[in-house]
Amino acid sequence: MAVTSADVDTVRRFYTAIAERDLAAAETCFAPDALWHLPGTSLIAGDHRGWTRIRDDFLARLGPLSGQTFRAVLLDVAVGQEYVVAIQHATGSYQGRTLDVTGCQLMRLADGLITEVHGHYSDQAMLDAFWVAG
Repeated sequence: MAVTSADVDTVRRFYTAIAERDLAAAETCFAPDALWHLPGTSLIAGDHRGWTRIRDDFLARLGPLSGQTFRAVLLDVAVGQEYVVAIQHATGSYQGRTLDVTGCQLMRLADGLITEVHGHYSDQAMLDAFWVAG
């Protein structure tokens, strides 16, 4: 399935929703049975399947675990035949921990909705160390 301009718009809408901490708007970007795979060993790592798990086990935890300092800024979007790659810069600073990584979210979409996300990060050890219990 070829990537469409609607797919790219969905990725941009998702990052806008995250910047605004609007999980209801973020939900409109996902297929109900979507999968988000976050590598590593942190409290938010793992396979989050379905919007409820993506929201509750991952996205909703970003603010509390970072003292509300987490930010993910979309730097660019690369488009292939089957995937969209969202290139982001993620930052945070909380309780002596610092996050400053570039990430690539490899995304598959269908009918304008995100169905699968696989994260890849410039410093996985830093990412894991930041997302620990406060």
